[in-house]
Parts: sequence; structure tokens; C-alpha cells
Amino acid sequence: MQYADLAIIDISKAETEEGRAALAGEVREALLNHGFFYVVNHGYSQAQVRQFSCIMWMVYLILTQTARMFDIADTPFSAVSDSEKQIYAGTMKQTGSYQGYKLRQYWVRGGCVSPNTLSV
Repeated sequence: MQYADLAIIDISKAETEEGRAALAGEVREALLNHGFFYVVNHGYSQAQVRQFSCIMWMVYLILTQTARMFDIADTPFSAVSDSEKQIYAGTMKQTGSYQGYKLRQYWVRGGCVSPNTLSV
């Protein structure tokens, strides 16, 4: 793509309270209408912008991979119905076995039943 009609945000306006209020509206409109915007007058050199872009790309990759790993690990809890979990409920109190689902309000804390907390 040779040309994209992006909003240009002049960040130098952020020096005053009125300028920040105007910037907030401009950024809001840019995100609603385009989804992206181009920032000018930020005070960074091209080398600093490239370095920042590389760092942000690495952070993005780490966060998306971490989120994906969490999504996979969360599937047995979020994608299984409560009735099915009940069928495979753990029997640790009766048998000492750690196998099975630990249902809500399974753990006891200080003599009181407390959802999803360990016994203390």
C-alpha cells in the first residue's frame, strides 16, 4: 500500500492542558475512524523510534505467547461445564487423591469455606 489516510497527531500540543484535551479528542476520533494514527513532533530520533519499535514488537510477541499458553491451560476450567466437573470432582478430602476438579468452595480457610483459597 503506497498511501493510507491516517490521522496525524501533533504530540507537541500536550504541553498545555487545553492541548491535552484537544489531543484526547483527536486520538479518540483517529482510533474510531481509522484504528491507527501517526504521531509527529514527539522529540525522538529515527534511531530511537526504530529501537522502540523493536522493543515493542518483542513485548507484543511475549505477551501474545503468554496469553496463548494461558488460554490453553485455562481450557479445562473455562470450557468444561459445572455439571461435567461435578462428574470428575476430586476426592482429596475422602481419599487424599489430588486427581479431579477442585470444585468451588472446596477449600477451607480458618474453619470457613472460602471459594478458591487454599487451606491455611
